[in-house]
Amino acid sequence: MADFNYLHTNCFEVTVEVGCEKFPLEEELFTIWHENKGALLNYMEMVHRGIKGIVSDKFGNPIKNARISVRGIQHDVTTGN
Repeated sequence: MADFNYLHTNCFEVTVEVGCEKFPLEEELFTIWHENKGALLNYMEMVHRGIKGIVSDKFGNPIKNARISVRGIQHDVTTGN
């Protein structure tokens, strides 16, 4: 789903996996959380980097379905309706 959504809907999804074991034991969860908490919080801070804003005309009205391209990235993004 993540690949489809990124390519076709401008939605970027992430699956976070912290190991190879799909169902760790309950007593392991506390340790797993503490081993990965810092990395997860750092990731959450980093997702706010980049270009963001509103695409508008000269009167300040939002432009629907405007295509946004970034040089060097082969994936255009379209503004919402």
